[in-house]
Amino acid sequence: MISAFLDETIRLLRQLDPAAIARARDLLLGCYARQGRVYTLGNGGSASTAQHFACDLAKWVVPAGARPFDTRCLTDNVSLYTAWANDADRADVFVNQLRGLLGERDVVVLISVHGGTGFSADLVRAVRFANQAGAATLALVGFDGGVLHREAACSILVPADSTPQTEAIHLVIEHLLMHLIKEALAGRAARPGGTGGPASC
Repeated sequence: MISAFLDETIRLLRQLDPAAIARARDLLLGCYARQGRVYTLGNGGSASTAQHFACDLAKWVVPAGARPFDTRCLTDNVSLYTAWANDADRADVFVNQLRGLLGERDVVVLISVHGGTGFSADLVRAVRFANQAGAATLALVGFDGGVLHREAACSILVPADSTPQTEAIHLVIEHLLMHLIKEALAGRAARPGGTGGPASC
C-alpha cells in the first residue's frame, strides 16, 4: 500500500499542467506589482491549505527589507467567519467578507477538492462574485475540477478521484508556486535599483 500510494502521487504530479502553474505564478506576481491583495479560501483540509498559502505569501517569499504581499485568508478570523455563517446565508460566508473590499487589482485563490461540484456552494458564489468584481481568480482543484475549474481565470487541476491525494498535491503546488515567486522577487531585488517592490511582470 505504501508503494502504491507513492507511485500514484508521482503519476499525478507528472500529469499537472506546467502552463497553468506558470500562469498562476504570473497572476500572483502581477498582484504584488500592482499592490493588490490576495484572498485565499477553502473548506476543511483546503482551508488549512488556504491558510498555509497566505502565510507563505506574507512572509516566506519576500526578500529581506521588501514589502510583504498583502494577503488575507478568509477562514482565519473565526469570530467573523462564524458570525456570517450564523447570521446570513451560509453559502455567502465568503462573499460577505469580500463585499466592498475586493477590487480589480486583487486575486482570489480558491482551493477545493471537488471544485464546488455538489459541495461548497460558498466557493462557487465566491468565484462568481470575484469574476464580476474584475478580480483575478485562481483555483486549485481535483476530481473533474467542477465549477471552479470551469469559471476561474486560472485553474490547476489534480486529475485524481481521491481527497487525500488531491489535498497532498495541492500543498506541493502551493510550495512550488512559493518557490517560483521567491526566486522572481529575489531576482528583482538583486537588479541595480531593485527593491523587490512594484515592477511590471
